[in-house]
Amino acid sequence: MRMRKRDVICYLMFSLFLIVFAVPIRYAHAETFEERIPTYGLYCEDSEIIKSGTVNFDLTDANLLSKGKGVKQSSYQVTVANREVEFAIPFVSSAMKLPSISVKVNGQEVAGSVWYGHSGYWQDYDFDIDKTYSPVLDESIIGTLYTFIPDSETVTVSLKLNEWKSYIYETTNHYSSSDTADGSHIWNLKEASPLHEYSFFIFGDSTECTFESSCGYRTETISCKDFVDNQYKKFEEYFDHNGGVPIELFYSVVNRVIQENTVISYNELFLRSIDTYRVNAYKFRVSLEADAVIKYELPIDVQRNYAFEPMIYGVEQYRVGEYPISYRIELNNDNPYIIESSVNTERGGTGYIAETTEDFSFVFSSSEKPQNINDENNKIETWRIVLFVLSGVFGCALIVSLTMLIYYSVKYKKAHKGNK
Repeated sequence: MRMRKRDVICYLMFSLFLIVFAVPIRYAHAETFEERIPTYGLYCEDSEIIKSGTVNFDLTDANLLSKGKGVKQSSYQVTVANREVEFAIPFVSSAMKLPSISVKVNGQEVAGSVWYGHSGYWQDYDFDIDKTYSPVLDESIIGTLYTFIPDSETVTVSLKLNEWKSYIYETTNHYSSSDTADGSHIWNLKEASPLHEYSFFIFGDSTECTFESSCGYRTETISCKDFVDNQYKKFEEYFDHNGGVPIELFYSVVNRVIQENTVISYNELFLRSIDTYRVNAYKFRVSLEADAVIKYELPIDVQRNYAFEPMIYGVEQYRVGEYPISYRIELNNDNPYIIESSVNTERGGTGYIAETTEDFSFVFSSSEKPQNINDENNKIETWRIVLFVLSGVFGCALIVSLTMLIYYSVKYKKAHKGNK
């Protein structure tokens, strides 16, 4: 006897009911992975100068580790003959949390400066020396500053450039913008404050652009540096409260705007830029007559992975040259096991050692075999699987039985009716 379509549909719906209610699958509800922020080797444009490096990851401080931090001591052998050379130490940080960097060359301290880079998040924190920008702003760079105080809650601003150039523009939190057929760019500022002075700084001569506003405005020729300095003073107390943000950050960002011939909003420049994590470079120049050793120490970020029990930690260093680096990893007694690494690691005294010319990463924990909590939660218990199978068989048998019962009942009634 063949099952009719109606019976097949009933069986499928019954099976779906069992899957949904008899065999629930559980998932972790919390975000358990932290973003991994790498550390880097020493960079030099001349790839032949740095011969080798030695890096020590000190992860023995339990207090630092609980905050996702550690310390890295670095030493590099360089070969130079009677010349001045520039080196760079790449690092990831926001301007609010700049690390203190002290560099010694042959035991003597040398001074350097931070060149701020692009946001690292969108570039997987890859280092590019050409995407770091000078913290010194040329005082000869002149522009036109347009300022206005709104006379209503809605203000319209129009800017037309004779030829493309960089500019800094300020808007309200609620605004719209559009382009017109004649090449003008229009901003419609909503909820404008009559207590605030808004600024538009256009690089270059005022004759090279046309600026209009629905309210009165003032025009001033001023150096870009003076403009940045004046705005910095307005927020200086706020910057001091947020880690002492240096004015060099804003010089650097403006240099990027000029170099890339782009535009930037006032809020992006003076407010949102301070907590952006960037791939920066600490640059320093030294005159060397012979081989030298460059040493420095930096804090590092340690990724914590809460998806494992016990928790696991990860550290990663990106290479920025072809030279080999010997690594030493010092762990504390609470987390003594390296459970994974990009190259083989060996026990060496109180720590682990490894060597490579490639990127290097390792994962450590308090257990040699930590368990993935998500894997455990996603497993279906054996008894549920058995229940699912038995329920399916029972459901199928039930449908078949009911179908046969109905079939023979109808057949019996027809036969009984025919005998009357």
